[in-house]
Order: sequence, then structure tokens, then C-alpha cells
Amino acid sequence: MAKFQFLGFASFLITADDGTTILIDPYIDDNPKAPVKTDDLPKIDLILVSHGAFDHMKDTPKVALRDGSKIICGGETMNLLIDQGVPAKQITQCVWGLAVRECGITVRPVVSMHRSSVRLSDGTAMDGFALGFIIYLPDGTRVYNASDTALFSDMKLIGELHKPQVGLMNVTIENCFDFLPEFLTGEMTPYEASLACQWLGLEYAVACHYADKDNPDVREFEQLLRLMKDKNGEGSPVPVVMDPGGVFEYPVKSKS
Repeated sequence: MAKFQFLGFASFLITADDGTTILIDPYIDDNPKAPVKTDDLPKIDLILVSHGAFDHMKDTPKVALRDGSKIICGGETMNLLIDQGVPAKQITQCVWGLAVRECGITVRPVVSMHRSSVRLSDGTAMDGFALGFIIYLPDGTRVYNASDTALFSDMKLIGELHKPQVGLMNVTIENCFDFLPEFLTGEMTPYEASLACQWLGLEYAVACHYADKDNPDVREFEQLLRLMKDKNGEGSPVPVVMDPGGVFEYPVKSKS
């Protein structure tokens, strides 16, 4: 049984049924709503970094250097991590479509309609493309990590090809940072995110990219999926909305 712990924003700790630990987009120590700090995390086997934004990868060097974790990321993020002291041998650079296997976990990056922009310590700026991820866990569970994507119609193709059961879906933008402009929407609105979940054919849609689940976008997303299920019945995605620190298990344990 795979366990998914939400750590706030887009950060998740996945524990596979064989004990392998996967950390996604770690932004923890500077997140006031994070339920733990990086020092509290178990040994991390694999880190997936979708793109170079600070709120998706800031704690990657600290964890990777502590645990010798393997990292899968794009080229510009790889250069930033090396610049920050992470040994190149720990990093697997990847791009859309190229499946790789690290720590016994198969990962296939897929298109994410987002960008990745980093700046090295010498001032060099690098841009690239964000990565979505299809994660194949040892028990057969297939996980889709949306990675701040905007809605795009090929999500239908991703669903057809990979048949993910669990999706980690960005459904809002929670601006806790004074230096960012006030955006009217996230990369996907709640309606767009709920539509994406349907196109992907998810069984469970785990909301993310927030620090507080009382965010109105998060509640709207949850309501839309529940209305979809009421209308379409079995087979519609089930929303999973957690406070930071919450744990979702797939398959869900019986309450009996």
C-alpha cells in the first residue's frame, strides 16, 4: 500500500509498499505551514524535481547531501543543483518522454505546460521546461504529478497511455510571497483542474499547491469533483484534500 504525505505547496513524501521513499518538489524548511522540517524526514531514496522554482526545489540540496538521494530533474535544474554542491553522480537529467529507473522506481517525465527558470551563483540564467511525472511504484500503482501545469488537451493522451490511478494536482496558487504579483488564477483554475482529472481517468485526485486547505479554490475543486461523481457515478475521480501533514493511502483501507 502506497502512502502519500502532503507537506504543503507541491511537496509530497511517497512511501512505497517496499519502503522506498520518494520526495517530490521539496519546499519545507521555509514553509511555515509545513508539518515537519527536513531534519525530521526519514532517509530519502529518490527526489523528483519538476522545475527550478524555489517553492519546488529549495530543500533538494540539503536532503540530497544528507542522504545521498538520487535526483531526477531537467537540465537547467541539474546545473543549479551542481552549482549548489550536489554531486553530479546523484543526478539523472531527463526530459519529456525518456523513462528512467532509479532506486527501483520507474519514472517517465511527461509534458508540463510550465517553465523552469534558474540563476546560478555566477549570475548565469537558464530557462527550460518543467517536467510532469508518471511514477510507477513497485506495487503497480501509477501516479501522475502535475507539476504546476496549465490545462492542455494531451492530458487525455497521458491518461490513455499511462492510466494513472492517483494524481497530485495543482488546483490553485496561494501567494504567500510579497515579491510576487497578485495572480487572478493559478496555472489551472479549480474547474480546469477538475476537468484535467477527468481527462486523466484518475481514481483519486490529491489537491496541492496550497498551504491551507480552506483556500476557496481548493474547496471549489473538491465540490466540482463531488458534483461530477454525483452526476457520472462510479469511475469519476474522488477528491482528496488534506491539511499539510495529512496522509492518503492507496488503496484506501477499509473503515470496518
